[in-house]
Amino acid sequence: MDKYVKRLTRDEVEQERKAKRPRLKQATLQSLKGVIDVKRVLVLKEKLACKYSTEKQILQCLTEIQSGQNLPVQILTETGIGRVIGPLRKHSNETISSSAKSLVDQWKAMIQDLPIAPVLNKDKNKKLSLLVQTSGANDHVRKRAVDMFRANMLSSGNDKVDTERAKEWEKAIYVQNDMKIDKEYKTRVRRKVFDLKKGSSSSSKDNC
Repeated sequence: MDKYVKRLTRDEVEQERKAKRPRLKQATLQSLKGVIDVKRVLVLKEKLACKYSTEKQILQCLTEIQSGQNLPVQILTETGIGRVIGPLRKHSNETISSSAKSLVDQWKAMIQDLPIAPVLNKDKNKKLSLLVQTSGANDHVRKRAVDMFRANMLSSGNDKVDTERAKEWEKAIYVQNDMKIDKEYKTRVRRKVFDLKKGSSSSSKDNC
């Protein structure tokens, strides 16, 4: 009977074994049920709080929060995102105010439905569950951006005021870039420096 049996080479055996092996998909934080991407929550909070954010950007942030998972009370408290969204209920844009009211009402109902009032962590130094730190490796890049803005902006005659404005511009760019130092961040910084050098209307209006 052996002459009717097809003998496979080692390579063919290995290929057949790999073909039968189930392919596993790499899980991400966003794909894991019940897992909240805390850093993303903080990014959205900073975008909503940034005075340079447009109405369109604010709406995008609110929509992302609404379409995502319900945020636990602890995350609402320790990130402080609720304190940023609350004032938006009085925004002049009806869509923004409506979205903000909807979120706040949703969170209030969630807290009221809890069987026991949550014990909130009052020690700011022990927020281990939500600790999101940056390594500081890119601090010199951000400082360099501030220095470039400061060197090319029209002086107000007050060094402190000018420095604070330059820091605000840099922070706005950093936040709008999802708090990442990458090629896009550097491109935005160069564009801002170019506007400052040209004395364009966009720079005079503090747009970033």
